[in-house]
Amino acid sequence: MALTGKQQRLHRRSTEAQQYRRLYRDKRWCGPHGIRQQTLVRDLYTCQRCDSLLVTGDRHHPRAAVVNHIKPHKGDESLFFDLENTEAVCKSCHDTLIQKEEARGYTIGSDINGRPVDKNHPWNAR
Repeated sequence: MALTGKQQRLHRRSTEAQQYRRLYRDKRWCGPHGIRQQTLVRDLYTCQRCDSLLVTGDRHHPRAAVVNHIKPHKGDESLFFDLENTEAVCKSCHDTLIQKEEARGYTIGSDINGRPVDKNHPWNAR
């Protein structure tokens, strides 16, 4: 029997990630005055990575509003519900640049001399 799209996405998630998905349904996060809404208002519905205006209502739009945790929370509620640990970004930035950075463990980017800006970049380990 084939899995539905939602079942396939859940199957790919780690057991750890499946356990903290409940936090995204918590009223402190998604309520009308929750952290998610506070972040979007604070950041003026503007992507903090590419400066594009964010779209609400269509979560599949490339500029859909996503609230990103700057430091990955991995289920830590103090990080999850920390307004200072959030930023408004577009779906495109979140699904490409930010997820690549999280997988690599360092921020992508360089200074004017071409040197990586993140101290955790392998280049800086030399």
